[in-house]
Amino acid sequence: MFREAFFPDRQSRKPLLVREKPDRNRVGWGMISLWVVLISVIVYTVFFSDFHSVRKVTVSGTKDVSPAAVDSFVRSRLSGRRFGIFPRDNFFSAPIASLEQETLLEFPKLSRVSIARRFPDGLSVDVAEKDRLLLWCSSGPCYLVGDDGMAAEAQFADTEENRPFLTRILDESARPVEIGERLMAPETVRGVLLLEAGLRERSGIGIVPPYFSPSRVSDELRILTDEGWELLVSVDVEPEKTIASLRLVLEKEIPQEKHPSLRYIDLRTENRAFFTYKDATPPQDGPTVEQGGPTVAVPQPAASSDVGAKKADGKKK
Repeated sequence: MFREAFFPDRQSRKPLLVREKPDRNRVGWGMISLWVVLISVIVYTVFFSDFHSVRKVTVSGTKDVSPAAVDSFVRSRLSGRRFGIFPRDNFFSAPIASLEQETLLEFPKLSRVSIARRFPDGLSVDVAEKDRLLLWCSSGPCYLVGDDGMAAEAQFADTEENRPFLTRILDESARPVEIGERLMAPETVRGVLLLEAGLRERSGIGIVPPYFSPSRVSDELRILTDEGWELLVSVDVEPEKTIASLRLVLEKEIPQEKHPSLRYIDLRTENRAFFTYKDATPPQDGPTVEQGGPTVAVPQPAASSDVGAKKADGKKK
């Protein structure tokens, strides 16, 4: 008994301090809870708090399009939620790519829209504009012709604010048009718009819209001037050459007082111009004029020219 009291068996002796092993499951769930709370706070702060709501929209690069209109449209497209969860007006969740596409559709005169985020609550909208818009009208409605020559809806293009920048071509064949159908080649679109700009800015004559085309497969356009005569051109001829030929024949062969008597000027042949008057028979090829530029063959209308009469009088004498 004495031995057992003072010298207990080591196997049955208990340590004075016993450390209990931690409950790993309890510790694991605690850390997970902390992380869930932390992530929730971060997500709320980033996506749902007013701190990162888009308040500033800066528009640059506009010329004819109103920057206030672009600003208003972008802000209107930021209302609502993405996927039914994230606010569209949030700095981080704003749908930049779709905003750019929607802005291009809303403002067809814009050729490029680039939207960038400006931390912490701003968007920068940089745009570039087209000089003209091309519309193809056939069998009633008109269609917007894109830079690629494809037909698109014209509802956003054919508006009052865009009227000064519209170039209309009326298809006299009245062939129906389908959305997405190719109406002309991309280089033809560029050529028509360059010709339009050149005629208005450098020819010295006024243009009465629309242009007329026999059909979409034709390369010819018929253009009415404010003086009552017509201009026949080919989209296959470079616009600069067409305009140079027109200016030369107007300056050298057709006096200003005879402009109202013109029937048409034909510029469908490169570097050559033919014209006739309303009271003239079909013209014959006449003398050649050269003036520091393209060579222009100018006809002499028999019924309206005094040259033949003067030569006849000389022979009688």
